[in-house]
Amino acid sequence: MTLLFFVLLLLVRFASRVHGAQTFSPAAIPYAVRTPYLNTWMNTPVNSNIPSDWPTFWGGQITGWIFYIQVDGKTYSLFGTSAAQGNDSVTAGALLETELTPTRTIHVLEAGHMNVTLTFLSPITPSDLVRQSLPFTYLAVDLASTDGQPHSVQLYSDITGEWLSGDRSQEMTWSPPTQTGDMIYHQLKLVTSSAFQENGHQAVDGTAYYAMGLEQGRNITWQTCPAGPCREEFISGGGVNANENDSTNRAINNDYPAFAISVNLGNVSSVNSHIVWVVGYVRDPNIDYTLSGNTTSLRPYYTTNFSTIESALEFVVADFNNSLTQAMAFDADIQSAASEISPQGELYDMLSLATRQVFSSLEITAPYQIGQTGGATRIFMKDLGITRRVTPVETLYAALPMFLYFNNGSLVKPLLVPLLEQQNVSISRYPSAAKDLGETFPAVTGPNLVSQEGIEQTGNMLIIALAHARYSNDTSLLLDYYALFKNWALYLTDNNNALYPNDQTSIDDGSTSPNSTNLAVKGIFAIQAMAEISQLVGQTNDSQRFSSIASSLIGTWQSLALSPGDGTVLVTYAGQPASWVLPYNLYVQTLLGFNLVNQTIFDKLTVTYGQWIGSPSNGYTYGLPIESSESSPGNPGMRSSLLPRPTTQSAINSSLRSGTMHRITREVHRSAYCTTSIKGPSRTDRRAPH
Repeated sequence: MTLLFFVLLLLVRFASRVHGAQTFSPAAIPYAVRTPYLNTWMNTPVNSNIPSDWPTFWGGQITGWIFYIQVDGKTYSLFGTSAAQGNDSVTAGALLETELTPTRTIHVLEAGHMNVTLTFLSPITPSDLVRQSLPFTYLAVDLASTDGQPHSVQLYSDITGEWLSGDRSQEMTWSPPTQTGDMIYHQLKLVTSSAFQENGHQAVDGTAYYAMGLEQGRNITWQTCPAGPCREEFISGGGVNANENDSTNRAINNDYPAFAISVNLGNVSSVNSHIVWVVGYVRDPNIDYTLSGNTTSLRPYYTTNFSTIESALEFVVADFNNSLTQAMAFDADIQSAASEISPQGELYDMLSLATRQVFSSLEITAPYQIGQTGGATRIFMKDLGITRRVTPVETLYAALPMFLYFNNGSLVKPLLVPLLEQQNVSISRYPSAAKDLGETFPAVTGPNLVSQEGIEQTGNMLIIALAHARYSNDTSLLLDYYALFKNWALYLTDNNNALYPNDQTSIDDGSTSPNSTNLAVKGIFAIQAMAEISQLVGQTNDSQRFSSIASSLIGTWQSLALSPGDGTVLVTYAGQPASWVLPYNLYVQTLLGFNLVNQTIFDKLTVTYGQWIGSPSNGYTYGLPIESSESSPGNPGMRSSLLPRPTTQSAINSSLRSGTMHRITREVHRSAYCTTSIKGPSRTDRRAPH
């Protein structure tokens, strides 16, 4: 098991166990998590009650989405508030089990004599950019009678205009519900949109959709009306009236226009096929891109295959069964790999949160070349839930093992292209690598060069470039941008910048200190990466030169960075002997197959750090902090470590060398704030057929 694979698993975190309680309870669980702006979660603090709580956008504001089931005339809420205009006849369903996988969140709830399985599916298809770029997710429902007898069952769900903007006073408009031969759908948007703008991290230039396939034999009704009356109508009558639709444009929070779809199943003990709603948030164009003073509006990648959004929606609605099959295979692959490292499921559970988070941060755009036909495919990453930074390089680096694992790293090239072409315009202007492509996502304004992050970001870019070429067997970027890469490598070698980082900011905690050992070793590895890049493109003299420099620098680093005797790495050269840092940047040696640091050093570090992992006597019950400082990120009390306690020497060795796991899940969106296990029964007969 390679270290890359281990770190990848930490990044990708998975879950596809058939049953069994999660090993930790995250602070929020994903519902519709597909793009930066189709991103809805259910907060799960201690004593939360999912059947009576609203889902929220990433930033915390409610995204109106509700689900009711009526069993034998009694109405239960399964998510969204159980209250309806003061109506006390709605009862919260009983949550029996929650399971997370990389692509799905699965709730099993009890409502009367029915067990209901809700599956929130956000497909992940790294090898199919058309599918991956479609801005839609699924809610699927399955039923099973708990007493073996048929019961009268009706289902109801709606969304509101809260999906359209963080400012709920904005005026919205909508079209009458549209029926085609195969589906019914609602569409809603703001009356006045602002292209490429946000409010409360929510985009304000998109159209929301709520849809369902018109499966033969099902009694499906739909309606647009104020949220209160719409829900009251279902509670009192078990359906909605398709002949009465509200058409008065108004503010999102003015009687909250609701867009409902209801299904009357009649008397059933189970269903022979999933009942599926589709929710989407569509932006076309999706990126405002400026290069060399020319600005263009890039379109979503799926537009290369679908000429209209209705045709794309029809495809999504019809494709649920295939999407579910692919998702289950995707999940099973990650589960199998994760179980080799963590048989008890800790790693499996951690990976299940990170996957949808990472992939939902991406906007994939159709091929385009300014002034020409065809051109490059570009992918942009949002600093999701934190800022509007465009493709933060340290976050891309943190997610790198995930991207390398899927489809031989094919996603890395379109992520790198915008970063490289922007900085290749003027090499002298970018002696070191920029930290991102602007701070106004989804408007890409250009590179931000910060001298205090020069070594960090330059090291990241050279390592990412080489890793992509190695794993994809594609050296085109190395050839096209060789002069830029070489210029960056010269920055690292000039004045020993890499060996003796000065006035450089730590990406981990924001501190600035000279001679950071962890940052220095990344810079040295980046110089060796340049040597390998030179070799791959036939620049033998450059390769020998950079390789010789890296070998010399690593010898000096080892003499200055290692604490004598106790097998730790000092925070800074000549630092306090009792201080230490988690040397996660050593992971690059295993990722890229370097042989700079002697294996005996790895072995010594493994013993020392391995003894501390999970040791209550040292105060590291939940894993190691990044540094020995009590205020260091990763410290128990600040967040739970994402490092499961290894049980074998090889696992300890892998864990030590892959210390990037702290940054990975901390900076690639939400970490797992672990408290207690998600509660669920041990019985395996709770779930409806699925």
